[in-house]
Amino acid sequence: MLETEIIKRGDDSGNGALIKYTSSTGAVVKSIGIPQSWQTTLGPTWCYVLEGDDLTLIDPGCHGSVDYLEQGLEELGYSLTAVDRIVVSHGHMDHSGSCLPVVQKSGAKLWAHEVYGSMLQADRWEMQSAWRREVQGFDAFEKSETVTRVKEHHERNRLLTLDQPVTDELQSGGLTFYYTPGHSPDELCVLFDQMLFSGDHILPLITPHPSVVMSYENYKSTLPEAYRGGNEIYGLKVLLTSLKRMAALDGDITVLPAHRAFHRGKLNPIGLERATEILEHHRNRCHELTDIMKTGPIDLASLTTKYFSGRELEEQNFFLAFNEIMSHIELMQEAGDVSATLDSDNGILWSNGLAPNALLRWEGTTLFSDLIDRL
Repeated sequence: MLETEIIKRGDDSGNGALIKYTSSTGAVVKSIGIPQSWQTTLGPTWCYVLEGDDLTLIDPGCHGSVDYLEQGLEELGYSLTAVDRIVVSHGHMDHSGSCLPVVQKSGAKLWAHEVYGSMLQADRWEMQSAWRREVQGFDAFEKSETVTRVKEHHERNRLLTLDQPVTDELQSGGLTFYYTPGHSPDELCVLFDQMLFSGDHILPLITPHPSVVMSYENYKSTLPEAYRGGNEIYGLKVLLTSLKRMAALDGDITVLPAHRAFHRGKLNPIGLERATEILEHHRNRCHELTDIMKTGPIDLASLTTKYFSGRELEEQNFFLAFNEIMSHIELMQEAGDVSATLDSDNGILWSNGLAPNALLRWEGTTLFSDLIDRL
């Protein structure tokens, strides 16, 4: 593991903290715990600062928080105008939301996966609204503060230009970029010396939400040509494949995540073994879902509320949970463990073979486990 020094202690979640990491080879990375600009238990987004001929930021944080980033940089001895390069792990608003003001103030070059570039202009919310509106409770979600922020983030990022589209295994300036889709179709992990900047791909204490296979058909026409031949960028299977790939990297590597690097007053160091732990978490979730389905056919919304019966499932929380369950059912459906049929002749199935009123039937098998082993 790395030598770690807390330069400045923030709150118990790490908001406002400054941390210095030093590898056994002497490579140094500093990080800034940038608070979210809304009330959340997630904690900060960790922005990693790489010093050298070029000053590089990895994930500058959410929109509305650039003042915290600027303050952190000044405490490390830099002005915001000194930033030469921004590397975005993926395009979610808590990671790339501050890109625009940083670029405008510094002229920094923006680096991200090429799929990120294709999505800067695509209206990602509207392209998925059709199927979401068929799910009970969508109206409350659509009117939520979360959705307002998502739409604002999208509109701001339309003004960005991707200066360096990144592809898998690109090497530049001591960085090696790995394409690791599954949580987001543009997710990158970045290796520097003995440190892997994992974005949301590998996290301590919590697990990233998988994307859903159905999104591929929604976005297919907006993707670069190389990604239109079949889905290899959305869904739980894709996420698990990417996790296995990172778990197999050689060397004494410490993972530096975008969230929960520091939580409840202490550091949470992790290595690549955490990728395997997350994979097993999802395997176990599939087993737990079969336990619920043993009682008989059930629709997705009911399965979601039963599985997360101990949690508050309102507005965005319900839809996050709904997508989480759907991603697992998609995997089990592909494996042959789950079938879906409409409970009437009036509905239509979605492109992934599911729908709000489709009844899910467990076929009595757990072939998903073998499928996961073969990835």
